[in-house]
Amino acid sequence: MFNFLLLILKNIVVKLATTGAFSFLEPWLLKVDKWCEDKLGIDIIKQEEKFWEKYPGIYKRILKLEKESHAKCGIESFDGYGEIDERIKRLEKK
Repeated sequence: MFNFLLLILKNIVVKLATTGAFSFLEPWLLKVDKWCEDKLGIDIIKQEEKFWEKYPGIYKRILKLEKESHAKCGIESFDGYGEIDERIKRLEKK
């Protein structure tokens, strides 16, 4: 019965935390989570590290997407930049 009540409490707290209702209590909630994990052996708020350990494939894909999504060069090196730049300059003169 006690475990069932803890499970209900955990789900309520997690749901409220994800909606931002507890944003002003975040430091306190992290301390409570740490205490519950140390003393009771339950983890109320899952940490990001555990997600990456559980799903390493997703972690690798996200890292690859982040690396590829940001261009390492300036805009001048893209094809067609010169033509677009000239057209904009002509339009601005009008």
